[in-house]
Amino acid sequence: MSLLSLLSLLSLYKNTNRESDNLITRQPDNPTTSKTFFMTDAHFEIELQVRDYECDIQGIVNNAVYQNYLEHCRHKFLNSVGLDFTELHQQGIDAVVIRAELDYKFPLRPGDNFIIQLKMSRNGRLRITFNQQIIRKTDGQLLVNAKITTVLTRNNRPVSPDVLVEKFEAAGIMMSEDKK
Repeated sequence: MSLLSLLSLLSLYKNTNRESDNLITRQPDNPTTSKTFFMTDAHFEIELQVRDYECDIQGIVNNAVYQNYLEHCRHKFLNSVGLDFTELHQQGIDAVVIRAELDYKFPLRPGDNFIIQLKMSRNGRLRITFNQQIIRKTDGQLLVNAKITTVLTRNNRPVSPDVLVEKFEAAGIMMSEDKK
């Protein structure tokens, strides 16, 4: 799915209130007892719920599923700023993850409600980094810290992300330079 398609889809969901896919802008329910640091300056966040089939024999979410959660959040975010993956692909531009760094802290279990936060930064001339956190809603426990590095490609060669940056800026999102 193209980056622009994903952004369009997010726009459709923005005003819905589906329990399992509720887009939110919030701080922890009880910031004085929160166990973790929430991204107070996150560009986007989404709330999801663990489904039973995402869990392994140990009764916890399988490690690979967390990448699906993170990707879903990125796609919803991109849709929210008007980017459409299908349109980009038709223009010959594809968004590609080139590096995924995940630090697993604590597991999610069936039925857990959780929040995924996202903040972007530039990493050099071609890369955009999505810094993401997965946080359990009930107690504010940080579960996963992630850093996903992406590039845009045309004919399998990296191209400038200016098309994305323009959409972000039009949505009032200014990216900082990634600290190495």
